[in-house]
Amino acid sequence: MDSEIEFNRTDILARLNDSGSLSEKILAIHDAARICCEFIHRISVTIYDPKFDLLKTLVHSTDDGNPLAGYQARLADTPSLHRIFLSGKPRVVHDLAAFAGGERAHTRRIVEHGFRSSYTIPMYANEQLTGFIFFNSRLPNVMNEAALTQLDMMARLISLLVGMELNLVKTMHGALRTAASFSSYRDPETGAHLDRMSHFSRLIASEIARDRGLNDEFAEAILWAAPMHDIGKIAIPDHILLKPGKLTPDEFESMKTHTTKGREIIDTMLRNFNLGNASLAPVMANIAEYHHENVDGSGYPRGLKAEAIPIEARIIATADVFDALTSRRCYKPAWDNASAFAEIDALSKWKLDRRCVEILLDNRTAIAEIQARFRDEAELDCREEQSRPGSAGQHSATPEV
Repeated sequence: MDSEIEFNRTDILARLNDSGSLSEKILAIHDAARICCEFIHRISVTIYDPKFDLLKTLVHSTDDGNPLAGYQARLADTPSLHRIFLSGKPRVVHDLAAFAGGERAHTRRIVEHGFRSSYTIPMYANEQLTGFIFFNSRLPNVMNEAALTQLDMMARLISLLVGMELNLVKTMHGALRTAASFSSYRDPETGAHLDRMSHFSRLIASEIARDRGLNDEFAEAILWAAPMHDIGKIAIPDHILLKPGKLTPDEFESMKTHTTKGREIIDTMLRNFNLGNASLAPVMANIAEYHHENVDGSGYPRGLKAEAIPIEARIIATADVFDALTSRRCYKPAWDNASAFAEIDALSKWKLDRRCVEILLDNRTAIAEIQARFRDEAELDCREEQSRPGSAGQHSATPEV
């Protein structure tokens, strides 16, 4: 009887049970796909932001470099994908040679990279488009019905994995917003500020990813985690957080603990939601704890220097300071971009990461576009702003808390 029972079979998708990034799991799925469809040489995923009609590359499994690293485009500017969106049906291209020399940069890059056929499947959640999954081959005319059936099943699995990652972000954002609403913390920063600094952060992260050979998932994780950087302030007592006028040295020391308290809050939420193994977890925690470290070691809470500061925290610090400079506050007018660029250039000598600053300095047009997209809808209430810690004289051009 025992000879009829097997316990040593290998699960070809067992790696999906491991903790790891979405990119690692896409690679595992690609390895499994090769068993039934050995001609698949690339799997990639783009996610869709309906607020801005924007498609952004997220993860891929290309075996010899990514032809679309850091790529983004409006869905309205990609007619073929827009047609998939309207129909809700996948698209098969049996020979991409027909698109050689085309006007669309993404198609041109795929063809130039040697791919000859593709299968594109839209992803949906609650009947809303969330992105696209692409299967590419370097061989033409290989997408037969039997192969497409197998790829359909793989696509559903990928869609579930991506959905879980996006739901993690939504869950964390929702939980943190709820925590803030139950506290007496009143943050005068507008939603537009958080949007701007988050997109500045993603702009920096995209270039850093290229520098370090990281994937697009890194840049997107920075975008998702950036709004959580100051969550620890909900744990600061009201008599300090809302004190009008300058903080005493002891009060300022208490205020500085928002960094370690932020990490504690995020760690607790990840643990309570059983999300501690999520790939986004260390990024969020590091941003909360280390975004006030200075590259010369004069920051807090650990006094870390240069490369010892997690790169995600250095990215957020640069984006946050730049937006603070260019935003109006009751204690100062908004700086123009030229003045702010000069200031962060100076700050890169001791406070901000030099490479992060260089990226902002080299992308002035993109920065202006982000600022135009995320304008403050209304001016801050100065009476509320003046109740912030450090107002009435404590604030300098560069925020210290």
